[in-house]
Amino acid sequence: MTDTTTPSESLKSRPAFSVLSFISQYGVILTLLASVVTFAILNDRYIDPGIRNTLNIASPLLLLALGLTAVLAMGDFDLSVTGIQSAAGAIVVLLIVNHDWYWVWAILIGLAFCLVAGVVNGTLVSYIGMPSFITTLATGLILFGTRYESADGRNITGSGGLPDIYRDFGVGQPDPWLSLHTPVWISIGMAILLWLLMSKTEVGRYMYAIGGNPEAARLSGINVKLLRASGFVIVGAMALVAAVTSTARTASAVADSGFSTLLGAYAAAFLGAAASRRALFNVPGTVLGVIFLQAVDRGLILEGYSTGVRDIAKGCILLLAMAFTRLGASQR
Repeated sequence: MTDTTTPSESLKSRPAFSVLSFISQYGVILTLLASVVTFAILNDRYIDPGIRNTLNIASPLLLLALGLTAVLAMGDFDLSVTGIQSAAGAIVVLLIVNHDWYWVWAILIGLAFCLVAGVVNGTLVSYIGMPSFITTLATGLILFGTRYESADGRNITGSGGLPDIYRDFGVGQPDPWLSLHTPVWISIGMAILLWLLMSKTEVGRYMYAIGGNPEAARLSGINVKLLRASGFVIVGAMALVAAVTSTARTASAVADSGFSTLLGAYAAAFLGAAASRRALFNVPGTVLGVIFLQAVDRGLILEGYSTGVRDIAKGCILLLAMAFTRLGASQR
């Protein structure tokens, strides 16, 4: 049959280009590119081999952000992630340095601790019905307080006591192809595993269904409670890997509040959601968010700005991500 549609009717049937829709979909990527170009112009040291060291330092942040991506996709929060990381790092370093444990057994004990912390959070939130925001804030404070008191507020130094093979998890020799250090490859491996889980399996589809409508997911036969609890266990596992890579790099377990790291991890996850076409939390987006934050952070460091200014910048970036997400939702 002959197509009788006129050119004018064909043009009318096409959706009109929307500036707001374009910004909501590509705003994060465009802002990242603009930031990189701006800092490269301001400082000729911005793009050089030193950026590989920046990726090395960013690995723990990426691991924490990946764990948060799993719970955020199901509509929950976990504010205890940096508390779990801090306590696990202290446990592993203390066992190796002060008690002469073999590093493998120390890491396994740290893993058990992180998984138990995840199970506790998951049980309180999913099975008992406590709100995730307040519950994980409370458990995070408990873990930070316990970590602080266990060492009288001091950093636990492991220089000279940590074996070289453990230190390799934090630095290691760069590979001969891309000159990336061990923590970067560990983070890439964890990102691929979580991406496969959330994007290529039935479990991942169930996770997004829970995030969309938990009651509808339950009525369709999905074990909502178990999956929500499993999300907090994933957070615990990622916190352990982040603890190992960070303590191996610095040869110490640092006693701090972790607020800046927590803010950065959430900012990365929300930036990733803002960059998503459907405004969903996803692994590739979270990786992009971490790259965005590190690109800005590196630029500000080279320009001589203080930690406070960099934290302000991260807060502004998080607001920007929320604005892009809201804009995308309004366009849909």
